[in-house]
Amino acid sequence: MHRRTRRPALTLTAVAAVAALAACSGSPGPAEGGGGSDAADEPVELRLAWWGADARHAVTQEVIDLFEAEYPHITVVGDFSDWGGYWDRLATATAGGDMPDVMQMDGQYLATYADRGALMDLGAAEGFSAGDIDEAALAAGEIDGTLYGVVNAVNSWAVVTNRTLIEAAGLEMPDDTTWTWDDLAELSVAVTQADVDGAVGLQDYALTQGTIDQFARQQGEDLWTADGELGVSEETLVAYWELALELLESGALPSAAAQTEALGVTQDQSFTATNRAAFGFWWSNQLGALQATSGQDLVLLRPPLDDDGDRGIWYRPSQFWSASASTDHPEEAALLIDFLVNSEAAGEVLLAERGTPANVTVREAVRPLLAEADQAIAEYLDSIADELDGVATLPPAGSADFENTLRRYTSEVYFGSTTPQEAAPAFIAEVQNMLG
Repeated sequence: MHRRTRRPALTLTAVAAVAALAACSGSPGPAEGGGGSDAADEPVELRLAWWGADARHAVTQEVIDLFEAEYPHITVVGDFSDWGGYWDRLATATAGGDMPDVMQMDGQYLATYADRGALMDLGAAEGFSAGDIDEAALAAGEIDGTLYGVVNAVNSWAVVTNRTLIEAAGLEMPDDTTWTWDDLAELSVAVTQADVDGAVGLQDYALTQGTIDQFARQQGEDLWTADGELGVSEETLVAYWELALELLESGALPSAAAQTEALGVTQDQSFTATNRAAFGFWWSNQLGALQATSGQDLVLLRPPLDDDGDRGIWYRPSQFWSASASTDHPEEAALLIDFLVNSEAAGEVLLAERGTPANVTVREAVRPLLAEADQAIAEYLDSIADELDGVATLPPAGSADFENTLRRYTSEVYFGSTTPQEAAPAFIAEVQNMLG
């Protein structure tokens, strides 16, 4: 299994925050920050920061209470906000030398904070154990071999399939362990031709980063290289768009106009959620919301195999836990992270609020307590564990507009204003320029 290192993209809202972080004179490493408590009964106070809504705040506080009951000498102070305010507050606190001891971290910011020396090496920290965290998921938090973030939950690329529509069209569900792109295309055309309440086979293709990431992996390429460059060749892009055109021209897909129009709608208005498509490419953790809107029998299937039997799927972290390199209590901070990701008691409170647990033992322990859709997601992630292609790819700095650029070129190919052969080199040049 190969490991990829990535440089994450920054959202526009974080530009000022990163500038403030860059102005920081440099955070001390763990050795400079002081050790853990000298005695088990020495009082220690930790600050734990996270973003989210009220439901997340409530369950996280419950887990804090459990942790404090197990470690009475440690007091954990919660520090939470919404997504937008979180990153501004975190960067300001870091630049001012007041970083939280432990913090929820997102993939697009992980390398930025690690590169500034602000995050602890958790792989070398006393108090934290990788336990039964899936290796591929754990590696997603590594940068140049150092573990700066511990993944707390995962999802993966999947085909959300409407069994109700498939059966109404007089068809059988495919065997997703063996099906190919040809099988998906044939089934999609058959659904469209069956005209069950105007439903089509496949809701869209080639318009998202997930689809090009999976397709590139099937060709043995990385979407992003280790040094933060685009890793997709002209040949792969041409094949990618040619597949999309074949699906469009066969009737497997909605019209080009319908696909591009659907890009502007919310998830609950999508072809999948409104039962207007039998198949749709989604992240596995989106099943519950889609199911709630659809009201029909939606299931997760593996993406199709290519001609060489490669599937090109991977675990994608939902979030990470990181610790400050300047904390006065590195051992206790690592112990808190260990509890958050490895404790079954914590897992039974958190359930799937942050996603399916990355620790496979915790995942199995909480499975009976999960909602039906969350159980299906956990089962899907378990079923693909032996088929993963490397680790999650974190997009490099400068790539924030990558998906919009991909959509624009795909739309031009769909509408015939350019060919795959013409679009591929132009797209690569534009992305390279975007990355600087």
